[in-house]
Amino acid sequence: MAAPAFIDRTTERPTLLGTWRAVFTYRALLRNLVARDLKLKYRGSALGFLWSLINPLVMLAVYTVAFTVFLGRGGPQFVFLLLVGLLGWTFFAASIAGASGSLVDNTSLTKSLHFPRAILPLASVLFNLSQLVLTALVFVPVLMVYHQVTPTWVMGLFPVLLALQLVFVAGVALTLAALTAMFRDIRHLVEVGIGVLFWMTPIIYTLGDLPERVRWAIAYTPVSPFIRGYQAIVIHQTVPALEIWLASAGFAVVAVAVGVRVFSRLEPRLGEML
Repeated sequence: MAAPAFIDRTTERPTLLGTWRAVFTYRALLRNLVARDLKLKYRGSALGFLWSLINPLVMLAVYTVAFTVFLGRGGPQFVFLLLVGLLGWTFFAASIAGASGSLVDNTSLTKSLHFPRAILPLASVLFNLSQLVLTALVFVPVLMVYHQVTPTWVMGLFPVLLALQLVFVAGVALTLAALTAMFRDIRHLVEVGIGVLFWMTPIIYTLGDLPERVRWAIAYTPVSPFIRGYQAIVIHQTVPALEIWLASAGFAVVAVAVGVRVFSRLEPRLGEML
């Protein structure tokens, strides 16, 4: 029998190029897994997709009350600033949390069907990407009208930055999915790490609120460049600074290079661990 597309016939190990080629070959399966997750999420629900809008609305309400009423801060655009930050953050956090357990939670699928296991964490990432896009299509235009923000050509940069974040998140997802299959404690560390990283990302505060000595460090935590870029594009209608683009591209390239490398190295052993 011919070797699978993602296996090098000489070494019998997955190759970097072979991993991506295999994902492309099985793209129909990837689409079906994302569609399945969307159907399962809303199956039997009277409100359906509206539940994806309720959660960010509740978070916005809580943060808005906490910061504008109790702490007495936040201007008229505070909710807008917060929403844009939460959109990018939720995509990252939900994707990483889902992807880290994607192999462990689908052992029956991996044992019964033959397909590149990278499909599973990538399906989690694309599922959460669809949630971000659907939510953004509803909330961002409404808030832009409410705050009288006129769309300009700069908005066209939003998909570009989102594509960079998608590559970044996919790389991190591949790394954590493979490591979690080998070491189950990684999943719990991810939960803790996401909580810590949230407060190290300028979402409910701006870099200007921070002391000078920590501002640089917070500006370059992994998700910060993407959040700052979204806020510049959507709220301030300005092209993100060059350092934001360089940091975003750098994180994306490093994450996907490490993710594919780690996953392709560990994939031959995953069958024994699942």
